[in-house]
Formats: sequence, structure tokens, C-alpha cells
Amino acid sequence: MQQDTDLKDKQNQAADPAQQSADQWQDHLAKLTQYGEQLYQDYHQQAGICKELASAEWRLSTRSLALTIILLVSFAGGLVLLWAGLLVTLGLAIFAFSQSIWLSALCLISLQLLCLFWLWKNIGYISSKIGFDKTSHSIKQLLNITKE
Repeated sequence: MQQDTDLKDKQNQAADPAQQSADQWQDHLAKLTQYGEQLYQDYHQQAGICKELASAEWRLSTRSLALTIILLVSFAGGLVLLWAGLLVTLGLAIFAFSQSIWLSALCLISLQLLCLFWLWKNIGYISSKIGFDKTSHSIKQLLNITKE
């Protein structure tokens, strides 16, 4: 009986390498499938995190933009008050020296007009920089539409 079992074990061992190889392939395929599923879940989770990050950055950006606008308006208001105070001070000083309200008014109006002219000129210069001249030029070069 012992010999029968030993004989059967030897026969099973002889037939076993082919069976082991097939089992190994099945195990490898099962592991690859598990890795693929895990990879899919990880990418899905990463995409969700990216979406949350983008929405958080959007909220922060809009809040920062709103605060920046509020601060710019406050700064502009402060500048207007400073300019008005400067004009009042200059007007009073000119009136104290000349005792002429017309000369004070003329000087203050001239200063205000000079300031407005300077602002208008700078607005024109800065607004001329708005545009996509270089982008349109490179697109024309890319598409070979340059005027010669």
C-alpha cells in the first residue's frame, strides 16, 4: 500500500509541472486583474481629489479676486480723498497769499485738468498694450499666412 501511494505521488509529480505552470499563469492573470482594478480605483480616487482641489482653488480665487477689488476700490477712495485734501490745501494757501478766489479756482481747475490729462494719456498707453498681437502673429506664422 505504501508503494502504491509512493507510485501515485511520483506520477502526480511527473504530471504536476504542466499543471503547476497553468496554475501559475492563472495566478498571474488573477494578480494582474487585481492590480488593474486597484489601478482603476486609484485613478478614480485621484480624479475625485483633483476635482475637489480645482473647486477649492476656484472658491479661493474668486474670494481673493473679490477681496482684491474691494481693496482696490478702498485704495482708490483713499487716493481721491488725498487728492481732494491736497487741492483744498493748495487752494487755501493760494487764497491766503493772493486774496483772490478766482486765482485759487483757476489754479485748482488747472491742476485737476493736468491730472485728468495725465490719467487719460496713461489709460490710452496701457489700453494699447491689451491684445494678442504676438499670439496672432505666431498663429499666422504657424499657419503660414504672413503678409509679405
